[in-house]
Amino acid sequence: MIAGLPRLHAVTDDRVIAQGGLAPRAAAMAGAAGPALAVHLRSRALEGGAMLALARELSRVLAPHGSWLVINGRADVARAAGARAVASGRNGLSAADIRRAAPGLLVMRSVHDEAEIRRADGDALIAGAIYETASHPDAQAGRRANGQTDLIKTAAATGRPVIAIGGMTPERVPEVLGAGAFGVAAIRALWDAPDTGAAARAFTGALPQDETVAVMINGAARRARSGISLAGLLGDLGLDARAVVVEHNRRIVRRDALDAASVSEGDAIELVHFVGGG
Repeated sequence: MIAGLPRLHAVTDDRVIAQGGLAPRAAAMAGAAGPALAVHLRSRALEGGAMLALARELSRVLAPHGSWLVINGRADVARAAGARAVASGRNGLSAADIRRAAPGLLVMRSVHDEAEIRRADGDALIAGAIYETASHPDAQAGRRANGQTDLIKTAAATGRPVIAIGGMTPERVPEVLGAGAFGVAAIRALWDAPDTGAAARAFTGALPQDETVAVMINGAARRARSGISLAGLLGDLGLDARAVVVEHNRRIVRRDALDAASVSEGDAIELVHFVGGG
């Protein structure tokens, strides 16, 4: 299993982006779900510069909560924005090409049928649409109205974590988990909610609760993955250890000791950023 992979994935589209206020809505979800959340920036309309600007804005509000940023299709934007993963569709870049363009990032592959599952080359799979959804009004809608959990079972048989997408609601989470899904992704059920934070809480309440510990980071209450190292925590927060001084329970931790220092319940962590000059 992929360490730290979030179980709840909030996927955008151009309709959601056009509504405006994307970052505040994402921040509310991140505040509710923390490391259990990944926000996928997906757009067919945005050009590179505009997409990067929005990606950086999302990264800024997600990082303090340990939530992931995932970029759809644009490995260059993902690398520049400090995203954790790139999601690629059926006509998108191969995993090998993504890794060359953005070394170290997770590759998530969207799959829609058994043939695509067999060809999929990513680290994790996004399988759907599982249920009927306004985003996919096609010939299979009738079958999807009752769910096509066999797609999840086939994808899960590859041994890779599967994120189920399409018509997801908190009430449907137990069924897709029972079919082998690791987590779920949603568009309308999250972004169209009057309170996106409450919507995220409803989903995370239905999903398995990965073990976390309560910590204080720069005076704010946060949750971190149980047993994570300080180096791993910085990674979850999207921070470069070379540009941060870490104080752990009132003791400065040397950079070469960050991997060995683990985070425990109730720890107080102060992170001081610095910028080098010429």
